[in-house]
Amino acid sequence: MLYDLTRHPFPPAARRMALGARTVLAAAGEQRFVRVRLVEAEPGELSGFIAPGGGDHVRVEVVDGADRTETIVAHSVEEGWVDLDVLVHGGARPGVIGPWAAEAPIGSPAVMRGPKGSVVLTGTPGEVVLAGDDSALPAIRRYLRMLGPSITGHLLLETGFDPAALGLVMPRGLRVSILAPDPQAPSAALAAALAAVPPPTDPLERFVFACGEQSLVAPARAALAAWGIDVERAVAKGYWRR
Repeated sequence: MLYDLTRHPFPPAARRMALGARTVLAAAGEQRFVRVRLVEAEPGELSGFIAPGGGDHVRVEVVDGADRTETIVAHSVEEGWVDLDVLVHGGARPGVIGPWAAEAPIGSPAVMRGPKGSVVLTGTPGEVVLAGDDSALPAIRRYLRMLGPSITGHLLLETGFDPAALGLVMPRGLRVSILAPDPQAPSAALAAALAAVPPPTDPLERFVFACGEQSLVAPARAALAAWGIDVERAVAKGYWRR
């Protein structure tokens, strides 16, 4: 079946939230994925909030002037919460929101801005290529849930985490490749794996999501061109820069 990919801008909005709960999903070396639930600081803060796209994200400010973009994993406007899977870095540069997600007292305040827009997938692709590093895992989780268990194609993950430990459910029709990250060349393994994916039988049937370090964007777009897929019918982004 054919699919459509449409982009929708949303008006800016800032919402007062609080840390409602946390769950450590998995650890890999010094890194952890922590699911945090942000809850409304006051009833009605999420009034009008929508996030229909698989990769919709918000900016979360937990310390004055310091914020980070996080992908929405799940949300309920009626119940007043938003779930985010936060990658907590170890080492000498842990950032701001990671330590907050892992250690802040329940009830700690946060300001959530966005999403400022949404990329909405409608219809059912004949096949998919989903490629991402740790920064893209929350969006890939949401796309897998949206696409359903019967989807076919390729899933390329550059990660040191065990996908099963993260609770990722892999449809049987996906060919899964787990690629070892190289700290000196982030997303290089993803770029090589994308280049090795066979071309589609029908370019209009293949949906591509490829997100990771900024250096992935050029090879992802080169793969789209080689496959005859319009870049406007795909998602290829740099989620971070080395």
